[in-house]
Amino acid sequence: MPKYLITIILLIIFSCEYPKILIDKEVYFNDFESNSLENISGGAIYNFNDENVLGNFNNDGFRINISEIDDHDYVFLSFDLYIHGSWDGNLNGKSPSSQVPDKWIIELNPDMSLHSDNTSNKFVTTFSNSVCYSNYCKKQSYPNQYPFDNIPKTGMFLTDLPETCPGDFFGGPTTLYKFEKGFNSSGKSIIIRFYDELFQPNAIGKGGINKAKCDESWSIDNLSIRIVKYD
Repeated sequence: MPKYLITIILLIIFSCEYPKILIDKEVYFNDFESNSLENISGGAIYNFNDENVLGNFNNDGFRINISEIDDHDYVFLSFDLYIHGSWDGNLNGKSPSSQVPDKWIIELNPDMSLHSDNTSNKFVTTFSNSVCYSNYCKKQSYPNQYPFDNIPKTGMFLTDLPETCPGDFFGGPTTLYKFEKGFNSSGKSIIIRFYDELFQPNAIGKGGINKAKCDESWSIDNLSIRIVKYD
């Protein structure tokens, strides 16, 4: 290869610059130990495994609203996600009438998504706390988007943590996930919605008592939100 071509290639390579990070800032953190629900609507403090967490939710969720922040390109979330009880993942049974997923969802700026078909601001997944028998598993989508088939508890950090209703017929042990997720984002404020769509047709105990939260629920701890802006 002629020397002048080598020189030109080297100049091109070394003249290329990666984008510079102008802002990398944590704009929110809450470990809930002080019982604070600052910036949160729809949540409550729940004591689990001797720690305060946000939860426990069943067919419910919460929003967090953060305003007066720097303009940015991305928002990154990290938190501990506790999946309590007998989540059934992508399918709740073998019969066609009961094949409904146990979904868990994060949505960025949910009010805007009502007027758009853009799903890039939403992460929808499922979790399974079941046990595999022979060749049969109630599979989960996490850490991928739904629908995707992974074996139960794929990506978990800890399992066999305490039950929310010890000794109850409904429910089961808890699984902990160390969750991280990023979204494209801009502007001076952020609204994030966390919620589930759990399917539990039979979570009724003796005397007609609703055992839904004992059977399947979720909680969050150590919630951190960062914004990043590039040059």
